[in-house]
Amino acid sequence: MTTLLVLREQIKRFYARYGKHLIRVLRFLTAFAAFAVVNETMGYMTRLDSIWISLGLAVICAFLPNGAFVVIAALFTLVHLYAVSLEVFFVAAAAYLLFFCLYYVFQPGDSIVLVLMPLMFVCRIPVVVPLVLALTSSALSAFSMSFGIVTFYMLRYVRDNAGVLSSTGSLSMPGRYTQMINGVLGNTAMWVTIAAFCATLLVVYFIRKRSFSHSWETAIVAGLIVNLLGLFMGIFIADVQLPIAEVVISAVAAGIVGMVLEFFLFHLDYSRTEYVQFEDDDYYYYVKAVPKVAVTRPEVTVTKINTKKRDGGEQEEQPVARQEMGNTAEILTAGKDLEETKVLFEQQRPKGADRQAQEAQGVDYGETD
Repeated sequence: MTTLLVLREQIKRFYARYGKHLIRVLRFLTAFAAFAVVNETMGYMTRLDSIWISLGLAVICAFLPNGAFVVIAALFTLVHLYAVSLEVFFVAAAAYLLFFCLYYVFQPGDSIVLVLMPLMFVCRIPVVVPLVLALTSSALSAFSMSFGIVTFYMLRYVRDNAGVLSSTGSLSMPGRYTQMINGVLGNTAMWVTIAAFCATLLVVYFIRKRSFSHSWETAIVAGLIVNLLGLFMGIFIADVQLPIAEVVISAVAAGIVGMVLEFFLFHLDYSRTEYVQFEDDDYYYYVKAVPKVAVTRPEVTVTKINTKKRDGGEQEEQPVARQEMGNTAEILTAGKDLEETKVLFEQQRPKGADRQAQEAQGVDYGETD
């Protein structure tokens, strides 16, 4: 766990340093994927069905805010729908216009969901979107998510019924309007998905805002259960055709993403929970304080003992160190030899020599018994 916490701190510091560039890269990848998917699944306007056009638009969108990116993606889609028929173009344009009006009224800042929601449907993990929105945004994000779901089912209906809705088809102009509107609004699977995803978002949001321990983990599990129950009710009660295996896999993937978000955004140490109470003139306060789990990156200090410089530079430190050690050894050896010579000299001197030297210095010795 300590290794993961250190890795988390390193990722946070990396994002704090290069966050702007990472956002641009992610926006480029999202834009390129969106344009490529539209060209692959629809591609009615052959002049736009080119990978170079997708790359060029993705590069432009990488340096634009999310709102401008979503507008370009909407216009790109509308041009393809215009190649089907004028009626399809007007119905889709009205839906986009309604979204942008409600977007600026309810939840500014979630416009990117209009692009991400269809992409997650294509990747077969759409439950990730309501779970992530509930953990990182507000309950009003349900509006943006719902319009993203409508966009996906609308584009899929056009793809599946392009022959009937085209201007060269058998239907008249009023018939194409009626067919398009009824086909989108009468899609039971779309309404079941919207209801299940909105319920998931609201349940996760309101539970994770509570102050009890492990609220985020509880919110994630409860939200996934609500999502599965809602979709299964639609399958068995409303007779909606949804692949059960994909529904389960999508829930598992959403749970994994939710736990990763919890680890990076709301990882707390509940064992050190503290309760504080204080008062002022008007209120009495009860405060629950739960510390975040955080570690500091270990600082590794590398000390260079021997550094070498060549080609006319300073002398190498390693030979100098060896030379100094050799000089010290010579001094110690000479001192040891001097001591041994002194001991031998003292042993070889006559005993009377010491007595005569001491008597010459005025030292009087008495006789011994």
